[in-house]
Amino acid sequence: MLALFLLLTACGGAVANDESVRTHFSEVPGFTAHIKILSNLGQSVLEYELDYVYNKEDSDSFTVTAPASLSGISGTIAGTDSAQFSLQYDGAALDDAMPQRTGLTPADGLFCLLSDLRSDVPAERWSEEVAGQTLLVLRYESDSADGKIVKQVWLTEDGRQPVCAELYADDTCVLTIQVMEYQEKT
Repeated sequence: MLALFLLLTACGGAVANDESVRTHFSEVPGFTAHIKILSNLGQSVLEYELDYVYNKEDSDSFTVTAPASLSGISGTIAGTDSAQFSLQYDGAALDDAMPQRTGLTPADGLFCLLSDLRSDVPAERWSEEVAGQTLLVLRYESDSADGKIVKQVWLTEDGRQPVCAELYADDTCVLTIQVMEYQEKT
């Protein structure tokens, strides 16, 4: 997996900026994905796997599938940001489970990244060749009272399918998202 990310960091040529990514993610009615997340939010790196369901007309949901000790924990995120977030397990719900830095946790990282893909203009955009496949790379940047946030996402150039993403807080990679399976609803 490390080799994949090393390959993905090599820069390619610049790509003209257009509306195709925002249009694509604004029009997708929904998708399912199995994702692997590496989270480095403190003293150690933790690995998670989630089944994620995006639904444009309703709330997104996810279920943790690994590690086994967390398997079965699920969450929902409704609205246009993660302000309406709850975690559930075995019938119990925790409604005030908002992370301190929105969009940088395993629970809300993909949700907030999808929001960027639907509505924001990337600061940079280019293409890269990885294992014979052309990938589109988008880099989003924002500064706030919480510090500088940078999100870099790789998409297939032809279908705009997410492949992976890296999320940085103050120049430190805190979250890596790898999309293992992805299926758009039609």
